[in-house]
Amino acid sequence: MGNMTILLNSKPYEAAEGTSLAAFVESLGLQPQGIAIAIGSEVIPRERWAETVLSDRLELMLIHAVSGG
Repeated sequence: MGNMTILLNSKPYEAAEGTSLAAFVESLGLQPQGIAIAIGSEVIPRERWAETVLSDRLELMLIHAVSGG
């Protein structure tokens, strides 16, 4: 198993081949609550994070949901 580079908001991160989106988010220490992840222009629903396997040079967009009134 090799490593791959994942671009998150244009910043490169190393991840092992076959890493799921859920494991990648967890490895960064991010709390899944209050964030959304998009691949291209498609937001990936949180229930699909575990089955979404990342690929080398994939570009992710991290979106912070802002709550407030």
